[in-house]
Amino acid sequence: MLFQQFKVDGLGCFSYLLGCPAEGTACVVDPERHVDRYLQAAQQNGVRITHIFDTHLHADHITGSNELAARTGATIYVHPGVEAGYPHQDMQEGNRFRFGTAELEVIETFGHTPNSVSFAVTDHSRSEDIFALLTGDLLFVGDIGRPDLAGSDLLEAQVKNLYDSLYVKLSRFPDWTEVYPAHGEGSLCGRGMSPKPVTTLGFERRNNPLLNNMPYEKFHDIMSSGFQVRPDNFAVIVDKNRHGPAPLADAAPFNLLNVQQVEDALNRGTKIVDTRVPSAFGAAHIHGSVNIGLTPSSVNWLGMVVSADTDLIIVADTPARAEEAAYIYRRAGYDRLIGYLGDGISSWAAQAKPLDHLPQLTPDSLKYVFEKYPDHLVVDVRSEEEWESGHIENAMHIPIGKIIAGDFELDKNRHITIVCASGYRSNIAGSILESAGYPKVFSLIGGMTAWQASQKNR
Repeated sequence: MLFQQFKVDGLGCFSYLLGCPAEGTACVVDPERHVDRYLQAAQQNGVRITHIFDTHLHADHITGSNELAARTGATIYVHPGVEAGYPHQDMQEGNRFRFGTAELEVIETFGHTPNSVSFAVTDHSRSEDIFALLTGDLLFVGDIGRPDLAGSDLLEAQVKNLYDSLYVKLSRFPDWTEVYPAHGEGSLCGRGMSPKPVTTLGFERRNNPLLNNMPYEKFHDIMSSGFQVRPDNFAVIVDKNRHGPAPLADAAPFNLLNVQQVEDALNRGTKIVDTRVPSAFGAAHIHGSVNIGLTPSSVNWLGMVVSADTDLIIVADTPARAEEAAYIYRRAGYDRLIGYLGDGISSWAAQAKPLDHLPQLTPDSLKYVFEKYPDHLVVDVRSEEEWESGHIENAMHIPIGKIIAGDFELDKNRHITIVCASGYRSNIAGSILESAGYPKVFSLIGGMTAWQASQKNR
Protein backbone atom coordinates (compact mmCIF):
# COMPACT_ATOMS: atom_id res chain seq x y z
CA MET A 1 0.00 0.00 0.00
CA LEU A 2 1.11 3.54 -0.80
CA PHE A 3 0.54 6.07 1.99
CA GLN A 4 2.23 9.47 1.85
CA GLN A 5 1.60 12.59 3.91
CA PHE A 6 2.29 16.12 2.64
CA LYS A 7 2.48 19.34 4.66
CA VAL A 8 2.13 23.02 3.81
CA ASP A 9 4.28 24.96 6.26
CA GLY A 10 2.71 28.05 7.78
CA LEU A 11 -0.89 27.11 7.05
CA GLY A 12 -0.28 23.75 8.69
CA CYS A 13 -2.27 21.84 6.05
CA PHE A 14 -1.83 18.07 5.72
CA SER A 15 -2.86 16.13 2.63
CA TYR A 16 -2.48 12.50 1.64
CA LEU A 17 -1.75 10.24 -1.31
CA LEU A 18 -3.06 6.69 -0.86
CA GLY A 19 -3.08 3.85 -3.33
CA CYS A 20 -1.65 0.59 -4.57
CA PRO A 21 1.43 0.49 -6.83
CA ALA A 22 0.62 -3.12 -7.77
CA GLU A 23 -2.72 -2.09 -9.22
CA GLY A 24 -1.50 1.36 -10.30
CA THR A 25 -4.34 3.47 -8.84
CA ALA A 26 -4.43 6.05 -6.09
CA CYS A 27 -6.40 8.90 -4.53
CA VAL A 28 -5.53 12.24 -2.95
CA VAL A 29 -7.26 13.52 0.19
CA ASP A 30 -7.47 17.28 0.88
CA PRO A 31 -5.04 18.47 -1.81
CA GLU A 32 -3.59 21.96 -1.56
CA ARG A 33 -3.75 24.33 -4.52
CA HIS A 34 -0.24 23.66 -5.86
CA VAL A 35 -0.63 20.08 -7.05
CA ASP A 36 2.72 19.27 -8.66
CA ARG A 37 3.84 17.44 -5.52
CA TYR A 38 1.04 14.88 -5.92
CA LEU A 39 1.70 14.37 -9.61
CA GLN A 40 5.40 13.83 -8.96
CA ALA A 41 4.76 11.39 -6.12
CA ALA A 42 2.24 9.46 -8.21
CA GLN A 43 4.69 9.20 -11.09
CA GLN A 44 7.50 8.06 -8.80
CA ASN A 45 5.29 5.31 -7.37
CA GLY A 46 3.80 4.22 -10.67
CA VAL A 47 0.18 5.06 -9.83
CA ARG A 48 -2.56 7.02 -11.56
CA ILE A 49 -4.69 9.39 -9.46
CA THR A 50 -8.32 8.44 -10.13
CA HIS A 51 -10.14 9.91 -7.11
CA ILE A 52 -9.86 13.18 -5.18
CA PHE A 53 -11.54 13.69 -1.79
CA ASP A 54 -12.13 16.81 0.26
CA THR A 55 -12.98 16.01 3.87
CA HIS A 56 -14.96 19.27 4.18
CA LEU A 57 -15.47 22.72 2.71
CA HIS A 58 -12.18 24.37 3.63
CA ALA A 59 -12.16 27.91 5.01
CA ASP A 60 -8.45 28.59 5.47
CA HIS A 61 -7.00 27.58 2.10
CA ILE A 62 -7.99 27.04 -1.50
CA THR A 63 -8.56 23.40 -2.34
CA GLY A 64 -6.45 21.86 -5.08
CA SER A 65 -9.20 19.43 -6.08
CA ASN A 66 -10.24 21.22 -9.26
CA GLU A 67 -6.64 21.89 -10.24
CA LEU A 68 -5.72 18.24 -9.74
CA ALA A 69 -8.83 16.97 -11.51
CA ALA A 70 -8.06 19.12 -14.54
CA ARG A 71 -4.56 17.67 -14.75
CA THR A 72 -5.40 14.02 -14.09
CA GLY A 73 -9.01 13.45 -15.16
CA ALA A 74 -9.76 12.17 -11.65
CA THR A 75 -13.24 12.47 -10.13
CA ILE A 76 -13.77 14.80 -7.16
CA TYR A 77 -15.82 13.51 -4.22
CA VAL A 78 -17.38 15.73 -1.55
CA HIS A 79 -20.21 15.45 0.95
CA PRO A 80 -23.54 16.71 -0.48
CA GLY A 81 -23.68 19.26 2.34
CA VAL A 82 -20.89 21.16 0.61
CA GLU A 83 -23.35 22.08 -2.17
CA ALA A 84 -20.44 22.15 -4.59
CA GLY A 85 -20.94 24.12 -7.78
CA TYR A 86 -18.39 22.22 -9.87
CA PRO A 87 -18.34 18.70 -11.41
CA HIS A 88 -18.16 16.12 -8.60
CA GLN A 89 -19.70 13.02 -7.09
CA ASP A 90 -21.33 12.89 -3.66
CA MET A 91 -19.99 10.66 -0.89
CA GLN A 92 -21.88 9.69 2.24
CA GLU A 93 -21.66 7.59 5.38
CA GLY A 94 -20.60 4.02 4.64
CA ASN A 95 -19.33 4.57 1.08
CA ARG A 96 -16.20 2.55 0.38
CA PHE A 97 -13.50 3.21 -2.18
CA ARG A 98 -10.94 0.59 -3.15
CA PHE A 99 -7.53 1.22 -4.68
CA GLY A 100 -5.98 -2.23 -4.92
CA THR A 101 -4.94 -3.13 -1.39
CA ALA A 102 -5.96 0.28 0.00
CA GLU A 103 -9.54 0.96 1.05
CA LEU A 104 -11.24 4.08 2.42
CA GLU A 105 -14.56 4.05 4.27
CA VAL A 106 -16.48 7.33 4.60
CA ILE A 107 -17.60 8.39 8.10
CA GLU A 108 -19.77 11.47 8.50
CA THR A 109 -18.12 13.43 11.32
CA PHE A 110 -19.92 16.77 11.42
CA GLY A 111 -18.89 19.47 13.87
CA HIS A 112 -16.06 21.50 12.42
CA THR A 113 -18.37 22.08 9.47
CA PRO A 114 -21.84 20.68 8.74
CA ASN A 115 -20.31 18.72 5.83
CA SER A 116 -17.22 17.12 7.37
CA VAL A 117 -16.21 13.52 6.82
CA SER A 118 -13.37 11.31 8.00
CA PHE A 119 -11.95 8.20 6.37
CA ALA A 120 -11.22 4.82 7.95
CA VAL A 121 -8.26 3.30 6.11
CA THR A 122 -7.49 -0.37 5.61
CA ASP A 123 -4.35 -1.91 4.10
CA HIS A 124 -5.61 -5.28 2.86
CA SER A 125 -2.09 -6.42 2.04
CA ARG A 126 -1.45 -6.68 5.78
CA SER A 127 -4.78 -7.04 7.57
CA GLU A 128 -8.52 -6.63 7.35
CA ASP A 129 -8.33 -4.35 10.37
CA ILE A 130 -8.70 -0.59 9.95
CA PHE A 131 -5.28 0.77 10.83
CA ALA A 132 -5.77 4.53 10.49
CA LEU A 133 -8.23 7.40 10.41
CA LEU A 134 -7.93 10.46 8.21
CA THR A 135 -9.82 12.73 10.56
CA GLY A 136 -9.97 15.91 8.47
CA ASP A 137 -10.60 18.81 10.86
CA LEU A 138 -12.41 16.70 13.46
CA LEU A 139 -9.47 15.51 15.55
CA PHE A 140 -5.97 16.97 15.47
CA VAL A 141 -2.83 16.01 17.33
CA GLY A 142 -3.51 17.51 20.75
CA ASP A 143 -6.61 19.44 19.70
CA ILE A 144 -9.97 19.25 17.93
CA GLY A 145 -11.55 21.32 15.18
CA ARG A 146 -13.21 24.61 16.05
CA PRO A 147 -16.99 24.57 15.49
CA ASP A 148 -17.56 28.29 15.00
CA LEU A 149 -16.45 28.79 11.39
CA ALA A 150 -19.84 27.87 9.92
CA GLY A 151 -21.40 30.89 11.67
CA SER A 152 -22.83 31.82 15.05
CA ASP A 153 -26.34 30.68 14.08
CA LEU A 154 -25.07 27.10 13.71
CA LEU A 155 -22.72 27.06 16.69
CA GLU A 156 -25.01 25.19 19.10
CA ALA A 157 -25.69 22.43 16.58
CA GLN A 158 -22.04 22.26 15.58
CA VAL A 159 -20.84 21.84 19.16
CA LYS A 160 -23.31 18.96 19.65
CA ASN A 161 -22.27 17.40 16.33
CA LEU A 162 -18.61 17.75 17.26
CA TYR A 163 -19.13 15.96 20.56
CA ASP A 164 -21.12 13.15 18.93
CA SER A 165 -18.52 12.71 16.19
CA LEU A 166 -15.69 12.44 18.72
CA TYR A 167 -17.44 10.28 21.31
CA VAL A 168 -19.90 8.24 19.23
CA LYS A 169 -18.60 8.00 15.67
CA LEU A 170 -15.01 7.29 16.77
CA SER A 171 -15.97 4.96 19.61
CA ARG A 172 -15.84 1.82 17.46
CA PHE A 173 -12.15 2.25 16.71
CA PRO A 174 -9.55 0.77 19.07
CA ASP A 175 -6.87 2.79 20.83
CA TRP A 176 -4.10 1.66 18.52
CA THR A 177 -5.77 3.27 15.48
CA GLU A 178 -3.47 5.88 13.96
CA VAL A 179 -4.81 9.41 13.47
CA TYR A 180 -3.79 11.56 10.50
CA PRO A 181 -5.42 15.01 10.59
CA ALA A 182 -5.90 17.62 7.86
CA HIS A 183 -4.09 20.28 9.88
CA GLY A 184 -1.16 20.70 12.22
CA GLU A 185 0.67 23.48 14.01
CA GLY A 186 0.12 26.87 12.38
CA SER A 187 -3.47 26.32 11.36
CA LEU A 188 -6.26 28.61 12.56
CA CYS A 189 -8.75 25.71 12.50
CA GLY A 190 -7.94 24.79 16.11
CA ARG A 191 -6.43 26.31 19.22
CA GLY A 192 -3.41 24.31 20.36
CA MET A 193 -2.25 21.77 17.81
CA SER A 194 0.94 19.83 18.32
CA PRO A 195 3.70 20.03 15.68
CA LYS A 196 3.63 16.23 15.46
CA PRO A 197 2.13 14.94 12.17
CA VAL A 198 0.45 11.82 13.56
CA THR A 199 -1.00 10.42 16.78
CA THR A 200 -3.16 7.51 17.92
CA LEU A 201 -6.70 7.43 19.22
CA GLY A 202 -5.51 5.93 22.50
CA PHE A 203 -2.95 8.65 23.10
CA GLU A 204 -5.52 11.36 22.39
CA ARG A 205 -8.15 9.68 24.55
CA ARG A 206 -5.67 9.64 27.41
CA ASN A 207 -3.93 13.00 26.94
CA ASN A 208 -6.30 15.26 25.00
CA PRO A 209 -8.69 16.64 27.67
CA LEU A 210 -11.40 17.24 25.07
CA LEU A 211 -11.44 13.52 24.22
CA ASN A 212 -10.90 12.15 27.74
CA ASN A 213 -14.50 11.34 28.72
CA MET A 214 -15.33 15.01 29.15
CA PRO A 215 -19.00 15.58 30.08
CA TYR A 216 -20.96 17.34 27.36
CA GLU A 217 -21.79 20.34 29.55
CA LYS A 218 -18.12 21.11 30.14
CA PHE A 219 -17.30 20.37 26.49
CA HIS A 220 -20.05 22.78 25.44
CA ASP A 221 -18.70 25.56 27.65
CA ILE A 222 -15.16 25.19 26.31
CA MET A 223 -16.13 24.89 22.65
CA SER A 224 -18.63 27.76 22.59
CA SER A 225 -16.14 30.61 22.97
CA GLY A 226 -12.51 31.66 23.15
CA PHE A 227 -11.52 31.06 19.55
CA GLN A 228 -8.87 32.92 17.62
CA VAL A 229 -10.06 35.76 15.42
CA ARG A 230 -11.74 34.41 12.31
CA PRO A 231 -10.00 36.12 9.38
CA ASP A 232 -12.44 38.00 7.17
CA ASN A 233 -10.88 36.26 4.22
CA PHE A 234 -12.27 32.89 5.34
CA ALA A 235 -15.68 33.79 3.88
CA VAL A 236 -14.06 34.53 0.53
CA ILE A 237 -12.16 31.22 0.58
CA VAL A 238 -15.30 29.26 1.43
CA ASP A 239 -17.17 30.86 -1.45
CA LYS A 240 -14.36 30.11 -3.90
CA ASN A 241 -14.08 26.52 -2.71
CA ARG A 242 -17.83 25.97 -2.94
CA HIS A 243 -18.03 27.26 -6.52
CA GLY A 244 -14.70 25.89 -7.67
CA PRO A 245 -11.46 27.91 -7.61
CA ALA A 246 -10.18 29.33 -10.87
CA PRO A 247 -7.27 27.38 -12.40
CA LEU A 248 -3.87 28.79 -11.56
CA ALA A 249 -3.18 28.94 -15.29
CA ASP A 250 -5.88 31.61 -15.53
CA ALA A 251 -4.25 33.83 -12.92
CA ALA A 252 -3.22 37.28 -14.10
CA PRO A 253 0.47 37.73 -14.99
CA PHE A 254 2.55 38.67 -11.97
CA ASN A 255 5.08 41.12 -13.35
CA LEU A 256 7.70 43.58 -12.20
CA LEU A 257 6.12 47.05 -12.12
CA ASN A 258 7.76 50.39 -12.66
CA VAL A 259 7.06 53.41 -10.48
CA GLN A 260 4.47 54.91 -12.81
CA GLN A 261 2.56 51.62 -12.97
CA VAL A 262 2.50 51.45 -9.18
CA GLU A 263 1.25 55.02 -8.91
CA ASP A 264 -1.49 54.35 -11.46
CA ALA A 265 -2.55 51.21 -9.60
CA LEU A 266 -2.66 53.02 -6.26
CA ASN A 267 -4.90 55.66 -7.79
CA ARG A 268 -7.28 52.86 -8.79
CA GLY A 269 -7.51 51.63 -5.19
CA THR A 270 -4.86 48.91 -5.28
CA LYS A 271 -3.30 48.03 -1.92
CA ILE A 272 0.37 47.40 -1.16
CA VAL A 273 1.60 44.53 1.00
CA ASP A 274 5.19 45.20 2.04
CA THR A 275 6.85 41.89 2.86
CA ARG A 276 10.17 43.25 4.11
CA VAL A 277 11.46 42.86 7.66
CA PRO A 278 10.20 45.40 10.23
CA SER A 279 13.41 47.42 10.30
CA ALA A 280 13.45 47.88 6.51
CA PHE A 281 9.77 48.80 6.43
CA GLY A 282 10.23 51.14 9.38
CA ALA A 283 13.03 53.03 7.67
CA ALA A 284 10.96 53.89 4.59
CA HIS A 285 7.81 52.64 2.87
CA ILE A 286 5.14 53.76 0.45
CA HIS A 287 2.19 55.50 2.07
CA GLY A 288 -0.71 53.19 2.83
CA SER A 289 1.37 50.01 2.80
CA VAL A 290 0.67 47.29 5.32
CA ASN A 291 3.75 45.51 6.61
CA ILE A 292 3.33 41.73 6.73
CA GLY A 293 6.81 40.22 6.86
CA LEU A 294 7.21 37.18 4.62
CA THR A 295 7.03 33.97 6.63
CA PRO A 296 5.27 30.66 5.90
CA SER A 297 2.38 31.81 8.12
CA SER A 298 2.20 35.38 6.84
CA VAL A 299 -0.82 34.54 4.68
CA ASN A 300 -2.83 34.03 7.90
CA TRP A 301 -2.11 37.65 8.85
CA LEU A 302 -2.81 38.81 5.32
CA GLY A 303 -6.19 37.10 5.56
CA MET A 304 -7.03 39.15 8.63
CA VAL A 305 -6.01 42.48 7.13
CA VAL A 306 -6.78 42.38 3.41
CA SER A 307 -9.63 40.67 1.56
CA ALA A 308 -8.68 38.24 -1.20
CA ASP A 309 -10.95 40.24 -3.50
CA THR A 310 -8.51 43.17 -3.35
CA ASP A 311 -6.01 44.12 -6.06
CA LEU A 312 -2.57 43.81 -4.48
CA ILE A 313 0.97 44.91 -5.22
CA ILE A 314 3.78 43.18 -3.37
CA VAL A 315 6.88 45.01 -2.22
CA ALA A 316 9.84 42.73 -1.60
CA ASP A 317 13.62 42.92 -1.39
CA THR A 318 14.07 40.84 -4.56
CA PRO A 319 11.93 39.45 -7.39
CA ALA A 320 12.46 35.96 -5.97
CA ARG A 321 10.97 37.01 -2.63
CA ALA A 322 8.03 38.61 -4.42
CA GLU A 323 7.40 35.38 -6.34
CA GLU A 324 7.62 33.42 -3.09
CA ALA A 325 5.01 35.69 -1.53
CA ALA A 326 2.69 35.31 -4.52
CA TYR A 327 3.03 31.52 -4.34
CA ILE A 328 2.08 31.51 -0.66
CA TYR A 329 -0.74 34.01 -1.06
CA ARG A 330 -2.41 32.10 -3.89
CA ARG A 331 -2.88 29.17 -1.52
CA ALA A 332 -5.38 31.37 0.31
CA GLY A 333 -7.16 32.68 -2.77
CA TYR A 334 -5.21 35.86 -3.50
CA ASP A 335 -5.46 35.80 -7.28
CA ARG A 336 -5.60 39.55 -7.84
CA LEU A 337 -1.85 40.04 -7.53
CA ILE A 338 -1.15 42.58 -10.23
CA GLY A 339 2.60 42.87 -9.81
CA TYR A 340 5.51 43.72 -7.56
CA LEU A 341 8.32 46.09 -6.76
CA GLY A 342 11.24 43.73 -6.40
CA ASP A 343 13.94 46.16 -5.36
CA GLY A 344 12.47 47.07 -2.00
CA ILE A 345 11.59 50.69 -2.72
CA SER A 346 14.85 51.79 -4.29
CA SER A 347 13.26 52.71 -7.60
CA TRP A 348 10.50 54.61 -5.80
CA ALA A 349 13.02 56.54 -3.69
CA ALA A 350 15.24 57.23 -6.71
CA GLN A 351 12.42 59.23 -8.27
CA ALA A 352 11.98 61.25 -5.06
CA LYS A 353 8.48 59.88 -4.48
CA PRO A 354 7.03 60.53 -1.00
CA LEU A 355 7.86 58.00 1.68
CA ASP A 356 6.55 57.30 5.17
CA HIS A 357 8.47 55.77 8.01
CA LEU A 358 7.59 53.81 11.15
CA PRO A 359 10.38 54.52 13.66
CA GLN A 360 11.70 51.41 15.40
CA LEU A 361 12.51 52.03 19.05
CA THR A 362 14.89 49.82 21.01
CA PRO A 363 14.06 49.10 24.65
CA ASP A 364 16.69 51.63 25.75
CA SER A 365 15.22 54.24 23.39
CA LEU A 366 11.74 53.62 24.76
CA LYS A 367 13.02 54.01 28.34
CA TYR A 368 14.55 57.34 27.36
CA VAL A 369 11.27 58.43 25.78
CA PHE A 370 9.44 57.58 29.01
CA GLU A 371 11.87 59.73 30.98
CA LYS A 372 11.51 62.71 28.67
CA TYR A 373 7.82 62.34 27.75
CA PRO A 374 5.84 60.85 30.65
CA ASP A 375 2.61 60.97 28.64
CA HIS A 376 4.01 58.73 25.87
CA LEU A 377 1.45 55.98 25.19
CA VAL A 378 2.31 52.29 24.78
CA VAL A 379 -0.29 50.11 23.08
CA ASP A 380 0.19 46.37 23.56
CA VAL A 381 -1.45 44.39 20.72
CA ARG A 382 -0.81 40.89 22.03
CA SER A 383 -3.49 38.39 23.05
CA GLU A 384 -5.22 38.42 26.42
CA GLU A 385 -3.10 35.50 27.62
CA GLU A 386 0.13 37.22 26.57
CA TRP A 387 -0.95 40.45 28.22
CA GLU A 388 -1.74 38.67 31.48
CA SER A 389 1.69 37.02 31.48
CA GLY A 390 3.34 40.42 31.84
CA HIS A 391 3.33 43.84 30.17
CA ILE A 392 4.96 47.26 30.27
CA GLU A 393 3.76 49.42 33.14
CA ASN A 394 0.93 51.81 32.21
CA ALA A 395 0.56 50.26 28.75
CA MET A 396 -2.87 50.10 27.12
CA HIS A 397 -4.07 46.71 25.89
CA ILE A 398 -5.73 46.64 22.47
CA PRO A 399 -5.47 43.17 20.84
CA ILE A 400 -4.41 43.35 17.22
CA GLY A 401 -7.77 42.01 16.10
CA LYS A 402 -9.36 45.21 17.35
CA ILE A 403 -6.73 47.31 15.60
CA ILE A 404 -7.48 45.50 12.35
CA ALA A 405 -11.23 45.92 12.84
CA GLY A 406 -10.89 49.61 13.77
CA ASP A 407 -12.49 48.86 17.14
CA PHE A 408 -10.48 51.30 19.25
CA GLU A 409 -10.22 54.97 20.19
CA LEU A 410 -6.87 56.75 20.36
CA ASP A 411 -5.83 60.38 20.27
CA LYS A 412 -4.17 61.10 16.92
CA ASN A 413 -2.10 63.81 18.57
CA ARG A 414 -0.46 61.38 21.00
CA HIS A 415 2.90 59.74 20.40
CA ILE A 416 2.20 55.99 20.41
CA THR A 417 4.55 53.01 20.58
CA ILE A 418 3.09 49.67 19.52
CA VAL A 419 4.32 46.54 21.30
CA CYS A 420 3.88 42.83 20.58
CA ALA A 421 6.00 39.77 21.39
CA SER A 422 8.69 40.13 18.72
CA GLY A 423 7.98 43.24 16.64
CA TYR A 424 6.14 41.41 13.84
CA ARG A 425 2.57 42.20 14.89
CA SER A 426 3.48 45.67 16.10
CA ASN A 427 4.59 46.60 12.59
CA ILE A 428 1.32 45.27 11.17
CA ALA A 429 -0.62 47.31 13.71
CA GLY A 430 1.62 50.36 13.28
CA SER A 431 1.22 50.35 9.52
CA ILE A 432 -2.56 50.11 9.93
CA LEU A 433 -2.57 53.07 12.32
CA GLU A 434 -0.44 55.11 9.92
CA SER A 435 -2.85 54.39 7.08
CA ALA A 436 -5.71 55.45 9.35
CA GLY A 437 -4.14 58.87 9.88
CA TYR A 438 -2.05 58.46 13.02
CA PRO A 439 1.16 60.40 12.28
CA LYS A 440 3.16 59.75 15.45
CA VAL A 441 3.45 55.97 15.65
CA PHE A 442 6.48 53.93 16.70
CA SER A 443 7.18 50.20 17.00
CA LEU A 444 9.23 48.45 19.69
CA ILE A 445 11.77 46.41 17.76
CA GLY A 446 12.13 42.98 19.32
CA GLY A 447 8.88 43.47 21.22
CA MET A 448 8.33 42.23 24.76
CA THR A 449 11.06 39.64 24.28
CA ALA A 450 13.61 42.42 23.90
CA TRP A 451 12.00 44.55 26.63
CA GLN A 452 12.13 41.74 29.19
CA ALA A 453 15.72 40.94 28.25
CA SER A 454 16.67 44.58 28.76
CA GLN A 455 15.03 44.54 32.21
CA LYS A 456 17.12 41.55 33.23
CA ASN A 457 20.31 43.23 32.01
CA ARG A 458 19.80 46.38 34.07
